[in-house]
Amino acid sequence: MERYLDHFREEHIEILQSKVLFRGMNRDEIRSFIVHANPVYVELYEGQRIRLDREFSHMIGLVITGVTHIYSVGYDGTRTLLRSLGDGETSGLLCSMLDYQNSLVEFVASSDAEMIMFTPDSIRVQELGDVQVQHKILVNLIAGQKNLYYEMTQHLACLSKRTVRDKVMRFLYYYAERVRCYEFTVPFSREELADYLAVDRASLSRTLGELKKEGVIDFNRSRFRILSTRLFKY
Repeated sequence: MERYLDHFREEHIEILQSKVLFRGMNRDEIRSFIVHANPVYVELYEGQRIRLDREFSHMIGLVITGVTHIYSVGYDGTRTLLRSLGDGETSGLLCSMLDYQNSLVEFVASSDAEMIMFTPDSIRVQELGDVQVQHKILVNLIAGQKNLYYEMTQHLACLSKRTVRDKVMRFLYYYAERVRCYEFTVPFSREELADYLAVDRASLSRTLGELKKEGVIDFNRSRFRILSTRLFKY
């Protein structure tokens, strides 16, 4: 496995400072963490996928550039889109305090992407040698976990709806509320959005077309605009 230290450059620090994991940390603190945690470096090309098992089991992952999607893989190989990680998507952080050894979780790069992965053990005091750095990392991990649980709750709220129309409306409401704006871009293609909502693509496209014809929404690819704002009280 490649190590991030072999790829780390000073200009990377500004990128890392924009991530929730390193919020409130100065350059020296980030550098200290990278040196002591010695994270694994993962480079993914668009369309490439990796499974979170074996050497990646029980690791915390951070997408530092690009966008990836996380899928759960069923016993029969069926893949379900869980969430997006990357620029503009919460923290880009996967707080995997769980052991993936007996679960199939898959990363798929939506664009060229870079990730770092490290074990929870690597942030212990005796490893870092700096209690203040450890404290900041732990606080930021909790913030990232909070974001993760919020996204999971919103996803479940979408999946719980009985009709495709209700699923789409709940999803759009979530994004309007999240960005505090009636116009936004979602991180999914049409097929990926169908996977996320657990509907077939044809039904999704038909429903979006109906909502557009009714003047409820307008859209162009992944860019949506809410026209009937009375339905969305964020």
